[in-house]
Amino acid sequence: MNTPPSHNAPTLHLIGNAHLDPVWLWRWQEGCAEAIGTCWAAIDRLDEGEGFIFTKGEAHIYDWIERLEPTLFARIRHYIAQGRWVVVNGWWIQPDCNVPSGESVIRQALYGKRYFAQKFGVEVPTGYNVDSFGHPGTFPMLLQHTGSTSYTFMRPGPHEMDLPAELFTWASPDGSVVTAFRIQGAYNTSKRELPLPEKIDRHQQKIAESGHAFMCFYGVGNHGGAPTIENITEIEARLAKGENLKFSDPESLFNGVDKTDLPRVEGELQFHAIGCYAVASALKTLNRKAESLLEQAEAGATIVHRQLGLPYPRQQFETLWRKLLFNQFHDTLGGTSLESACLDSERDLSMVIVGAEDLLNDAVRQLDRTIARPLDPTDATFVVMNFNGTSANGLVEAEPWVDKDNVSRRVLLDEAGHSIPFQYIDPHGKTTGLQRIGFNLDVPAYGYRVLRFAVDAARGITAPGVGFGAPSDALNFATAGYALTIDPETGAIASLTNRLTGIELLAGAGHQAIVVEDNSDTWSHGTDRFGFVGVPMQLISTSTIDAGPVRTTIKLVSAHGSSSMTTMIVLPEDGNLPVELRVHLDWHERRHLLRLAYPLGAERFEYEVAGGWDARPDNGREVPGQRWVRATTPTHVVGLVNDAKYSYAALDGTLFITAVRSPVFAHHDPIALEPGAHYRYMDQGEQTFTLHLFGAPALTRKQVATAADALNKPVVTTPHVSRDGTAPHAGQWLDITTDTSAIGTLKMAEDGDDAIIRAVELDGIADAISHAGSSLPIPARGIISARLGANGLTLSDGLER
Repeated sequence: MNTPPSHNAPTLHLIGNAHLDPVWLWRWQEGCAEAIGTCWAAIDRLDEGEGFIFTKGEAHIYDWIERLEPTLFARIRHYIAQGRWVVVNGWWIQPDCNVPSGESVIRQALYGKRYFAQKFGVEVPTGYNVDSFGHPGTFPMLLQHTGSTSYTFMRPGPHEMDLPAELFTWASPDGSVVTAFRIQGAYNTSKRELPLPEKIDRHQQKIAESGHAFMCFYGVGNHGGAPTIENITEIEARLAKGENLKFSDPESLFNGVDKTDLPRVEGELQFHAIGCYAVASALKTLNRKAESLLEQAEAGATIVHRQLGLPYPRQQFETLWRKLLFNQFHDTLGGTSLESACLDSERDLSMVIVGAEDLLNDAVRQLDRTIARPLDPTDATFVVMNFNGTSANGLVEAEPWVDKDNVSRRVLLDEAGHSIPFQYIDPHGKTTGLQRIGFNLDVPAYGYRVLRFAVDAARGITAPGVGFGAPSDALNFATAGYALTIDPETGAIASLTNRLTGIELLAGAGHQAIVVEDNSDTWSHGTDRFGFVGVPMQLISTSTIDAGPVRTTIKLVSAHGSSSMTTMIVLPEDGNLPVELRVHLDWHERRHLLRLAYPLGAERFEYEVAGGWDARPDNGREVPGQRWVRATTPTHVVGLVNDAKYSYAALDGTLFITAVRSPVFAHHDPIALEPGAHYRYMDQGEQTFTLHLFGAPALTRKQVATAADALNKPVVTTPHVSRDGTAPHAGQWLDITTDTSAIGTLKMAEDGDDAIIRAVELDGIADAISHAGSSLPIPARGIISARLGANGLTLSDGLER
């Protein structure tokens, strides 16, 4: 046995906890039951002695207990007041940290920490995500912005990332820092893990080697359980022998260590479980849609409150955000749970989307009634609203109701009566008289424009029938903005040139669908990259769907085995606008993945992450990213944005999107799959997603982020039916400006009538946010939460303090 350390040695902090996955190899209902059982077990241990301290985070767990076990909740409150039950994390749940947006990360803290302050009167400075699958380099900034000064994590482990020490200063690009600790071994003790006596001995050796205090985590976890009587007896016996250890909590360690000489780590803490960036496509698509719609609805409701003084639906928004945040749990959004649990989450996220749509529609209708009545009630008049912090300039589609009149010739007129070029496009309904139109429009940030689809016998265009598109052998297509050639074998884009700038956007076969063998488990344990060699899908058919003064749309169908991919390529006439790739994938492969390749000839790749961006080398490693990628070549910059995908790799100048994976549900190495046995495979069937591809000699990160907003939070088109309004037929409800920063959030404060505006600086240049003569500085690569009230802009933070 190891010799006990001297009394002068740094302390070993024993962290009694019970990591509880509310969803994983069980559905949430079982997680709820185990949360109650685990917390009762912890109360039993606290009742049995004086020394034991228990640590627990995740406001959602406490909310369950408050509603379902009030007696237990009262006992927890008692021990929190005594300092023996310590709240960590402060977030609503322990989420995946790569897929949720920066706004979602802030809401984890906003709603979680408000809950703990209201129910227990405690502040929670200790960030704590012990089982999440990696952490972006912006996290110190997001943590600091929401009141956390420290961070405890476990992944990536030592085999996945070398760190100078397990206790270090972690810094974001803006200079924000937290003190971070990487857990050794595991966050729990159980029959499958290292026994506690041996675990303590190993941690004592770590103290001897490092010269600073350590944390040693113990307690039955994953399915809950809490520390056992045997655990506590072992610790008490060692204390009786004089060993320099104690019952403790993470905050005690962070408060007690000397932080002046800790090594500094900058950048992301990655990579673990790379398969989780792509798997469970439906959940990731729904998550993106839910995040986007909630932000649009909040912006709309905030404008309504400011314009009309109507109540802001604060409680409805919080309820929806809480539901979304729960479903961002790392085993849920990471896609590693049971099939039944994944289906539960799909339903939950669909509920969030429906609720956000309701609130957005409420805002749209309230704002519409402030606008002056239509000029001519016989016109099909509609309003286009933009709820983003930057102007929206691009292709818009609308289906104005014309009462099935397919005879009259029509024009599209703006608010000043000027004609807007448009073309008829494929209507969603195949009933006589439905008319869908496409046109270009520029709508100001937080603004609107009223348009008229009016009868004009002299200048108007008569609607065609509903039969758009016909098979074609054509492989070359051109508009004034772009020239496109299709590969006759694979259906890939053989060449794509912006005719306005002369830029060749793709340096080879682009948007090529490659089916690659993938025998890794659900998490893709044991690897940091997937293969690049596979079987390209083969072109089945080509069609031209529409062509006119606004755009040309080409339909490509490619296939492999029993899977097919249909891509609608929308080529705008205006070369300043992006090429749109609308993908409909019908996937039936097993233990394979689909790569989409974009040979950009790039030397540098930057990916959106929560609250900012990160650059990664093109070395073939699978990396997480969010809505946008910015790729720099020797002659130009390319932007690629999407509305559903998070898994990327870059190799030798080519960007790959891992669009779908098909492992077995909840399959964990080293369990071997047996030939002929019954298994359920993930991501089978249909899914849709859209990408925008564009380039220019110079393309700022803000421009790429604006394009991502335009795709993910598109303008809203709705009939203009008000009669009592007085506002003009075009306007801007709120004018907020920045130079290099992306404005992402507009909401009402949780505690009053101030609006909250959030922005992130993207270019590494000190910026400012301004409104009506009032302005605040934004640090380079930093984040700002500003209050907009009667006295203009004032500085706040993510907790709205």
